[in-house]
Amino acid sequence: MSYVARFEEIEGNLFRFDTRVYLGDFDIGIEGECIASIIGKNPGSASPSITSRLAPLDLRGDKLLPFVRNRFLSAFRMMDKKPNKNSYIRIWNLFYLCNKDLNEAKFIYEKYNSVGFCPTESKESPLNWFAWGPSDSYLDPYKARFLSKKLTNPFFYDNRKKTVSTSVPSILNSVKHTQGMPALPIEKHLRKVL
Repeated sequence: MSYVARFEEIEGNLFRFDTRVYLGDFDIGIEGECIASIIGKNPGSASPSITSRLAPLDLRGDKLLPFVRNRFLSAFRMMDKKPNKNSYIRIWNLFYLCNKDLNEAKFIYEKYNSVGFCPTESKESPLNWFAWGPSDSYLDPYKARFLSKKLTNPFFYDNRKKTVSTSVPSILNSVKHTQGMPALPIEKHLRKVL
């Protein structure tokens, strides 16, 4: 399985941290190499095999993680290269409550404002892909911590311009979530920057 994370259960709700999308062979006991991060809204339907430690994920229909993995693997194929062993993409989120229904997740998360963010957010990533969707009055305040962070090689798919933008988006930019995102522009951009 190429997807791992650490889950915590709080009052019957799951929070997913340190999510990694591995691109090839890996040893879960080795830190590995983060080659990029992607910043989404919240964890969806993937669930844990074990809580409280890094463990494989059961995707349960989660489409973001495979979409991300496939874009990177396609870019490596375009370059006629293979990713290094233990290399992965780190998944960051605006908040970490697991729920495939975003509106329900927002409602539930209201009582968890004291739940922290992923500790890996303090680490640097060599490439940063924004995929948190368009402006949203609930989510926009959570974007500030990423907008104020010094990020290397930022990019996002601009849904209005229908092209990859190589900058940090503003809160008002129409940032495309991976759902329905065209693959080829992302792959061509990754091929240039990996």
